[in-house]
Amino acid sequence: MLVWLNGRWLPAREARVSALDRGLLHGDGLYDTWRTYDGEPFAVAAHLRRLAIAARVLHLPPPGPADVWARRARELVRRTGLRDATVRLTITRGAAGDSLVPERAARPMQLMTVRRLPADLAEQQADGIAAVLLPFPRDVGTPWAGLKLLGHPSAVIGRMIAMRRGAREGLYVTVAGEVTEGTASNLFVVERGTVVTPPATGGVLGGVTRDLVLRLARHAALPVREEAIAVARLRRAAEVFVTASTVEILPVVRLDGRRVGRGCPGPVTTVLQQRYRAAVAALLRRARVAASRAT
Repeated sequence: MLVWLNGRWLPAREARVSALDRGLLHGDGLYDTWRTYDGEPFAVAAHLRRLAIAARVLHLPPPGPADVWARRARELVRRTGLRDATVRLTITRGAAGDSLVPERAARPMQLMTVRRLPADLAEQQADGIAAVLLPFPRDVGTPWAGLKLLGHPSAVIGRMIAMRRGAREGLYVTVAGEVTEGTASNLFVVERGTVVTPPATGGVLGGVTRDLVLRLARHAALPVREEAIAVARLRRAAEVFVTASTVEILPVVRLDGRRVGRGCPGPVTTVLQQRYRAAVAALLRRARVAASRAT
């Protein structure tokens, strides 16, 4: 597999990061992930805006123009032959010493990687997935809780717990009994035709796909609310789905081994999936037209 590391194209097995890199030693860095469709990166500008916000919080240089990273992503998937793929950009403070406070100025480490989409993604989207409630929350109440930072053991352990229990996603539960989000997704429920999602505050990591789904729901004249979702409310919901850039909209048809609604993707979820695909196709057409004019 090929990677882009600090301006160089390298086979992954030959790419080297310093043993004193602060991302390795302290999780002192950030990342974001986006999707490509037939070789074209999707919504890179929105992801780079989120990266730039996180960089300011960490006092890191901004990642740079979105069109530059989109061009690199196109080249990466072209060289690897993965037309529909997940692209991840990771940025750390670099090799600035192993103490908590950086000992010197260092060039940030920038790494772009690519991976295949799940082989059964289309099946998951059509049939739905199982999810479980996790016995712990994600970081909440801190200035960095809403940022995609490197250190996220809650997501690693949470996804491992979910997989051991035969589920595809784990959902965080706060000490107050509120379900906030998944290990790598945002949470939505449908109640009497109303789309409800936890607000992207207080530690919930707002997502690019989440924002698009909210816009699509409003354009479809669906009532939308952003409010806390208690465990009992989640269990009663007629429909549940999760969203992420790489997997789009995934219906949740089983929760903790119990059927959600009728045990199949619901009508509101299905409508939003259709509208999401149409929106992606329209945005990609505009991106290709703009790219062709630029060349």
